[in-house]
Amino acid sequence: MELHQKLTILGIILLVATFLIHTYHEQDHPGDGFNFAYVTGIAMLIAFLASFILFNKEKLKDSKN
Repeated sequence: MELHQKLTILGIILLVATFLIHTYHEQDHPGDGFNFAYVTGIAMLIAFLASFILFNKEKLKDSKN
């Protein structure tokens, strides 16, 4: 399995975790403290962005030349 595929799977797992953490926080602790869904959400975006860049690396190199 290639690295971009692993990053995509990691991004999907982080997406689910973000949704679950946000839902739990809003139901049980509305307005209290820091919502850790922001941390997993940012990590998810980084994983998807890295996967996209790795998948399209050759096309990005060709477009620069």
